[in-house]
Parts: sequence; C-alpha cells; structure tokens
Amino acid sequence: MKKLVLLLALAIVSPSCEYMLKDRKETESEVKTDQKVVLGTVKDEHGCVSSAGYRWSQLTKECIRPFETGYRLNSIEKLEGDNTAKSAFVVFEEAGGDKAELFLPDGSKSIILTKEKSDAPYVNGDWILRLEAGYTLKKSGQLLYAGAAVEEGQVTGDDRIES
Repeated sequence: MKKLVLLLALAIVSPSCEYMLKDRKETESEVKTDQKVVLGTVKDEHGCVSSAGYRWSQLTKECIRPFETGYRLNSIEKLEGDNTAKSAFVVFEEAGGDKAELFLPDGSKSIILTKEKSDAPYVNGDWILRLEAGYTLKKSGQLLYAGAAVEEGQVTGDDRIES
C-alpha cells in the first residue's frame, strides 16, 4: 500500500515540475530578443540618439557613431600637452570617392570635405585635410588636429614618438 501511495504522489508531482520548468524556459526566451537596445533618449532632428554617441552622417545618410566608423584625429593641444581636449573624426566616402566627412568634438553639424584629384587634399573653405605621414587637419592654415600613421584603413595612436 505504501508503494501505491508513493507512486501516486510521484505521478501528481512530476507533471507540476515539468510545468514549472516549462514556464521558466519560456520566460528566458522572452528575455532574449532580437531588438536593438537604444541607449539614451536625447535625439537630434534626424532621430539619431546623440546622448549615445550617434550623429547624422551626410555621406551615408544614416546615424553613425563616428568614433566607431571614422578615423581619429587628435587635437594638437592634446599632443603638445596633457590637457583633456577631445578628438575629431573623419569618415571617408566608399572606395574611389572624393568626399570626406569631418565630425568635430563640439557636436556641431558635420563638414563635408572634397578633393579635386586623387593626390589632392580634402578641402572645404578654410578646412584642409591632408595625408602627410598621417592625417593633418588645418583651418585657416593653423594645424588643429593630427592622426598618426594609417594602418589597414585606420588612423592609430598619436604623433608622439614615445607612443
């Protein structure tokens, strides 16, 4: 009789455990979604979440994070001293293109630079971006930003010899 009661108790408890485990698995799958997580809530006029580092690109016509897709140009003030000046970033048009987009650290609208021929610098008014043992960016003849040597399409490091 004891065996019969024990078997009956196991028969009642087993389905309830399976039910509890099944609910837990469904909850876990609901937590794992394919939706993108949006960081921040401050958006610009194009819908880019600027508080998460996104900026509107005039070249790509989409929201990008210049620090992920662009080439870093360090402030000359930062290179000469140890202040906390921020970097500018440059995004180039697809291969063979003659345009570059400049993102300045002040968050203002990006600047489109163009070049006349393949070995010419990128220019827009007073802005000149040139490749001279790394990229240099000048405004009105004054050197403001520089990037170190270009390796596999990325500007790396800074211009200090000890780096």
